[in-house]
Amino acid sequence: MAIITYDQPETYQLAYNDNVYVFRSSQPTPTKRFKVSVLPSNSFIPVATVRIYPTPSEFGGDHRAFVDVSRILQSKLGHDISIPTANHLGFLPNTNSHFEYALLIQEEDINSDGAYEVEGLGEFYDIKSVWNGVQNNIDWLDFTPSDYLMNTGVGTHKWLTDGPTSTNYRDINTGQSASLYFIGTEDNAPNGYYLTTYSDYNAQGTQLSNILVSNPYASAMSAGYTKRFLRVPVGTYDIPLTNPTQYSSGSPATVLNNVKSYSIKMWDTSFPISETVTFNVDRNCSKYTPVRLHWMNRLGGFDSFNFDLKSEEATGVKRKQYDQQPHTFTGTAWNYSKASRGRTQYDTQLTKKIKVNTNYLTEGESDWMESLFTSPEVYQELGNELIAVSINGKSIKKQTSLNDKLMQYSFDLEYAIKNMRQRG
Repeated sequence: MAIITYDQPETYQLAYNDNVYVFRSSQPTPTKRFKVSVLPSNSFIPVATVRIYPTPSEFGGDHRAFVDVSRILQSKLGHDISIPTANHLGFLPNTNSHFEYALLIQEEDINSDGAYEVEGLGEFYDIKSVWNGVQNNIDWLDFTPSDYLMNTGVGTHKWLTDGPTSTNYRDINTGQSASLYFIGTEDNAPNGYYLTTYSDYNAQGTQLSNILVSNPYASAMSAGYTKRFLRVPVGTYDIPLTNPTQYSSGSPATVLNNVKSYSIKMWDTSFPISETVTFNVDRNCSKYTPVRLHWMNRLGGFDSFNFDLKSEEATGVKRKQYDQQPHTFTGTAWNYSKASRGRTQYDTQLTKKIKVNTNYLTEGESDWMESLFTSPEVYQELGNELIAVSINGKSIKKQTSLNDKLMQYSFDLEYAIKNMRQRG
């Protein structure tokens, strides 16, 4: 007896969409079922075990079964974001954002005692990797994971970002953080990224420098998936903190001096393998202090954006209180004073709120705002630290240049940690 497989997920796959195996027994019986164990790549102790029964025989006529292990895999995933410290290596592993697993499917049938028992060794599937991404159900049908794998040879493979793809321009101010997320491959690609600086915005004007920042994990990528899901800190705050040994030339501390824009592109040996992302430095002049947000996008990376127009801070107060007797008994009198309290507050919770506003947006940036509004993980960058916030609201209206002419968005944020006041 054996397991015959009809379909299984690709080697790299999104965890929050379908991860389906379709199979059957070579010797089906009316009582046969399957024991499905999801195993970590480095252990034989299952994360979860489920029993699957075949579908009715009219579906294929051979008692086929299927299992979608997506929900199990999602339980093993988190996210990765940080503002790097001094002497970082230019590439940071995303250890929480992906999970490597294998599937063991075994046949079970009823024995002579009327109890189910395992038959044979079963089918052990190759190790696969999922990461914490998701696509809308319609978009998923056309999604190609290999578009996001930075492998060898000339290519324009994609970063894990929801940002504008027509221009790939991002605005950033001096002293701000940003990261680009990617998936490498078993052929040790990429071996680094090129940081190219320019004297004018949108990667125009004089090219000032072209520096390769080496990937310290390149040689380890062939050994397993652990070092293949990475991020590169490429903000104006992050680049000067890079360890100088990772630079092919120049100094990280000075490379952004007098720079109006810079571009990032992954390379493998002598070949560009990724699309180019360009950052414009201090392009938007505003009398207001910008509010910079970082959020987890649909592909499991984190995008960043500056809200340059007026922001308004407020404090929400939630009070719990009761009415008490204002009189007191002193032994000789039962009275009250002007300072006596009837209504008494015993629990006060404070929520710090902030309303932020975008500048006028391009069509691509307008589409990008839906990614922010729907994200479950949002942070404000404040003093080179990340503060958890949540976005309020139940819907977002899509704006277009045709319908709305000038496109702007406002968001209401709440800090994720509540504050307290003393008991009354």
